Amino acid sequence: MNSSRPSLVISLHNETSDYQRAEAAAAQIAAQKHGFDVTVIYAEGNALTQVDQLIKFVGAPEASRPGAIMLEPVGTAMIRVAREAVKAGIGWIVLNREVDYIAELRTGARAPVFAVTTNHAQTGRIQGRQLNALLPRGGSVVYLQGPAGNPVVVSRTAGMMETKSPQVKLKTLNGHWLEPDAFEAVSSWLRVSSSRSPWPHVVAAQNDHMAMGARRAFDQFTQKRGDKGQLQIKYTGCDGLQEHGQKWTSEGLLTATILCPPLSAVAMDVLAKELQQRIPAPPMTLSNPVSYPPLEQLSAEAVAHA
Repeated sequence: MNSSRPSLVISLHNETSDYQRAEAAAAQIAAQKHGFDVTVIYAEGNALTQVDQLIKFVGAPEASRPGAIMLEPVGTAMIRVAREAVKAGIGWIVLNREVDYIAELRTGARAPVFAVTTNHAQTGRIQGRQLNALLPRGGSVVYLQGPAGNPVVVSRTAGMMETKSPQVKLKTLNGHWLEPDAFEAVSSWLRVSSSRSPWPHVVAAQNDHMAMGARRAFDQFTQKRGDKGQLQIKYTGCDGLQEHGQKWTSEGLLTATILCPPLSAVAMDVLAKELQQRIPAPPMTLSNPVSYPPLEQLSAEAVAHA
């Protein structure tokens, strides 16, 4: 890998995702800081598309190959593509996923191989603690998850269950990360259950857009019924991008979020240390999330309004 002006391909899920666009923007800024050339591509949310796109870069003539591929895998962990890339002398950097093949690939690799991910279990633990802060005496929560089986979803859910109080009772729905899907999931649940289920005290979502979709669903439903229950519901999300989750929290549309900074910039810093300072990248770097606002503030506000 040419350390004078390394070239990277950054493969992300979908350009329609605000978080993915934030990853791309962070990558461009970090690349400029470190003197990297980057090409950002999107897989349109399709694992086969991502494989096809990356295989073309791996199989290109040697002079045209990137020095490294940085990717957030869609679905599959892309181990076959990873092996071919490393065999071709291309670096392989995995974002937002804990994969079990990094040690294998690092053996004899001619370019950097490592992973950078948010500590998703810790993200879930923070969300559980936020629920405890907002519901010190317990209460009911609608919990919106991403796609079933997704490793991020599994880790965040496990972390949340680890820390939440037993007095906090969950109704789990799937929102598939997207605001429209969360809106539909909550709207369907309201149509079926509203006559026999009490209003939740909190809607907690695994990302900010699902929390906003849930809020819109409750808004529309309560407008039709003339119900004031909507005013008492608190909404929490996750990811905390400045122009979305942080903004919505500051405006009072969300009660809280969790700051999970874009990982591409963290990965660029790790890569630059290896290439420019000869500091070997660790196999895995965990980026730790934080509550926004801090848990102490949430607890104090909950007590004040009790």
